[in-house]
Amino acid sequence: MNPITETTLRFTGGYPPLPVIVIALVLAIAMWFLYRRELKFVSSRFAKLPALLRSLAVFILVLALAGPVLRHVTTLRQLGRVVIAVDSSASMQLSDDSDEKSAKTRFQRAEDLLFKGTTPLLKKLAATQDVELVALRGNNTQRLWWHRQNGKDTSGELPTAFELPAKTPITNLDQTLRTALGPATAGTALVVLTDGQHNTTGSPEEFSTALKASGTSIFTIGFGTEVPPADLSLLEVNAPESVFSKENFQGRLSINDSMPAGIPATVRIESQGKVLWKKDFNTDGKGEKTFDFLFPVAELPPPAPGQRDKTLRSVNIQVAASGDRASLEKTRSNNARELAIHLLEKKRKVLIVDGRPRWETRYIHNHFDRDERWQATLIFDDLADDAGKGSLQRDFPKTRDDLLSYDLVILGDAAVNRFKAENLDWLVEFVEKRGGGLIMIDGQRGKLHEWANGKTASLIPVRFGTTRIKNQASNIELTTDGQRFDALRLSDSPSANATLWPTLPKVNWHSAIEPLPAAITLAKAQQPTIVFRQVGAGAVLYLGTDELWRWRFQVADLYHQRLWMQLGAWIAAPPFQIDQKKIAVGTDRLRYSPGETSEIRVRVRNDKGDMVTDAQPRAYLLHDGNDVATLQLEPDPTHPGIYRALTPPLKAGTYEIAVAEGPSAPRSDARLSLHVSDLGNPEWATLTMNRPLLETMAQNSGGRFLREEQAATDLPNLLQNMDRKQVITKETILWSSWWWFGAAILLLTIEWLMRKRLKLV
Repeated sequence: MNPITETTLRFTGGYPPLPVIVIALVLAIAMWFLYRRELKFVSSRFAKLPALLRSLAVFILVLALAGPVLRHVTTLRQLGRVVIAVDSSASMQLSDDSDEKSAKTRFQRAEDLLFKGTTPLLKKLAATQDVELVALRGNNTQRLWWHRQNGKDTSGELPTAFELPAKTPITNLDQTLRTALGPATAGTALVVLTDGQHNTTGSPEEFSTALKASGTSIFTIGFGTEVPPADLSLLEVNAPESVFSKENFQGRLSINDSMPAGIPATVRIESQGKVLWKKDFNTDGKGEKTFDFLFPVAELPPPAPGQRDKTLRSVNIQVAASGDRASLEKTRSNNARELAIHLLEKKRKVLIVDGRPRWETRYIHNHFDRDERWQATLIFDDLADDAGKGSLQRDFPKTRDDLLSYDLVILGDAAVNRFKAENLDWLVEFVEKRGGGLIMIDGQRGKLHEWANGKTASLIPVRFGTTRIKNQASNIELTTDGQRFDALRLSDSPSANATLWPTLPKVNWHSAIEPLPAAITLAKAQQPTIVFRQVGAGAVLYLGTDELWRWRFQVADLYHQRLWMQLGAWIAAPPFQIDQKKIAVGTDRLRYSPGETSEIRVRVRNDKGDMVTDAQPRAYLLHDGNDVATLQLEPDPTHPGIYRALTPPLKAGTYEIAVAEGPSAPRSDARLSLHVSDLGNPEWATLTMNRPLLETMAQNSGGRFLREEQAATDLPNLLQNMDRKQVITKETILWSSWWWFGAAILLLTIEWLMRKRLKLV
């Protein structure tokens, strides 16, 4: 704190000080001249002293009558906090000059901006602000230097250079900035030196919007050219992770073309030297263009010799200019990408049963039916004949094994008496013993309420109230528990997800229910609406409304489809690429890039086929035939009988996973392969500065976007108002003080004594 005190004089009547003082002075002078008339015939050298004392007394009394107040204003000034975040990703190693040899890279120019010059920018900011300097390194941050409280808290001398390279393979302008900033408080500014090439998860736009409410602004300093250099790059490959062996493999490629027009080029897909698909084109320099590709899976070459997992394949995708002008490309490091493909024999299966056609279940069926990973079956309880044998009894799985082959059952507003007794037994076994997933969607007819009695009562995670429904339009909001589950995330930014839910269209009704013990309320519409509970080896999710389809208003499937596909993947029995009688092994995804981790899932059954919930399985990660990690799997809190573990960060290459039922048990013969593909360098897919993103981040938070050449002069001026100030005001009322009137009385007393001595009385 740096206290600054100012003392001013004012008067209670609102009179300005100067006129009051002038009036008092005029009256005091008038008193002086009037008093001198009495002193004409006094010859003492002290004759003028009584006149002076009387004039001073008049002056003081006039001021006292005006009501003087002495005001002390003390300003406690605390320096503003400025966090400077420097992007150290690989794209910052690019230069933006045609002369590559002599040109400085973006990272070097950022270094010059902060550390060079007569008064370096970092030194200038540290003189007036609390400054912290951090580097953004992929998904992590590294604190480089800080200088706070006028140097009382500092990490050392002002640095003169970055002691780290700019080579991280991704840029994250969401999570890393959250970590660098910490708790957002008023009086804080976040200065980001970057080219804006955010290319991983998270939403910088949502992050910057959330900061504005806390009084924290982002000032983005843009590095890089806005004019694309001559280059061809592979931007994105949109293709499924897995495909069935008897189908076609299809997808879409996106490339960026900033080459001069008319240069011949080729984009192709090949595997082990065999060209599977190829497309010739001429460059036009007009930016992004897409190509749809398709080829039969049967054309893929067989697995490499010695590869135990026969379902894994790998292809290489390349784009390149040809001819004598191909050398014009800025870089060739962004022209190729490797892609892993897993061949599947069966899809995950979902059974959707409802008492009648409803908007919700129709849309849900469409979502699953369009997803190549799922096989969806839809059954409505159609009472078409008097015998009661409608489509439900006709199309429901005929045998126990048929039902147990499903991974997920979605049960709508269907009456329990429409099912055969054996069907209900199968459903209970499907959830409690097989570990399947069940999602219940209530309806206004209240047919699900009947399931809370009898043999199906164990499946219901809620207690139904006497009032079946509440016809009241309500928004759905996530609870604190609900915010922890990724399956309920509708935004790429975790912090923005909770605020997004209440903004979605309202539901017009919801069931009146109360969660049972051990059930978790995930969302509310005035009262619990989405409730989760473990049931035996499986999981049950209850939805108290069938009007989530209203979320499609004006945005189509943006939120509704995302929610249901996430819920399905979460509640369903976890998928396994290898599924044997006793051991099943699977992973969370089928495609990985270097640096990522894989979640390994293992399911253990006994000889009877029942889940083993007290097993101690271990997984072994092998690379090139050698053990690189031994993983102790932990029980899955959602699905009893399932065990999970995370691998260490993976490098490019092919791995194998072997599993043993216990610490001393032999490894199973089943081996699951993981292929970690080099996806190329996303940092160099786009070589220009992403100015729209940087401007949006600054504008959303109330800050400013500056180009690198503006920062040295404009940034200090923009940050000068970041100081946090506390003003303390103290007033001393002079006119009611006895000191004030005591002075006047003292002067008049001395004046009277002087008059007596001079024989004027």
